[in-house]
Amino acid sequence: MSNKTIFITAFVVLSLAAAASGQKKAAHKTVFTSVYTSLGRGCKEIPGENGSDGASICRGPGGYQVRVYYSAAATQINAEIRGKDDNFPLAMLALDFDQSKARVEWRLADGKPFAAILRVPTYGDLAGDDQYFGKVIGESLTVRGLKGFGNIDASVNANRPRANAEAREVADKGYVEGKQVRFTDLPKPG
Repeated sequence: MSNKTIFITAFVVLSLAAAASGQKKAAHKTVFTSVYTSLGRGCKEIPGENGSDGASICRGPGGYQVRVYYSAAATQINAEIRGKDDNFPLAMLALDFDQSKARVEWRLADGKPFAAILRVPTYGDLAGDDQYFGKVIGESLTVRGLKGFGNIDASVNANRPRANAEAREVADKGYVEGKQVRFTDLPKPG
């Protein structure tokens, strides 16, 4: 065999191998699943300091946790990355919110968390000047993206049929759209 024939044969073999590898990558389909964190069981209570209210920390998947804490007039619920300052607000609710029955649904793509879904009350108009929240008039499912998926931010009416499935679909669609254009993939200015 001549060197030219060996070169062409090697080129063809490598090209076919590269094409097969590219087809395998293109054929990968993201697997979406859910895991849940109860806000009423298994959480660690953290006492308040200097007259402030305490907080509850509930473990989540993939290095995430949920922090439930209180301000002067509201219950705050955030997803956070353990040990970091990254937090992702899920809801701000009235102080009478019963977290013992609540749970966060974490959406996972190939086993990694990318969004959180939480069922929360919806409030009507305020009845007086001294109120921060109106009367509870329904429920919604908040859908919030986690680190790298700030494009996911929606609310689904929880009273609709298939509301839970719809919230998952919103999260999953946001994952796919967020993966198409990542902030790190954008061209650098200048």
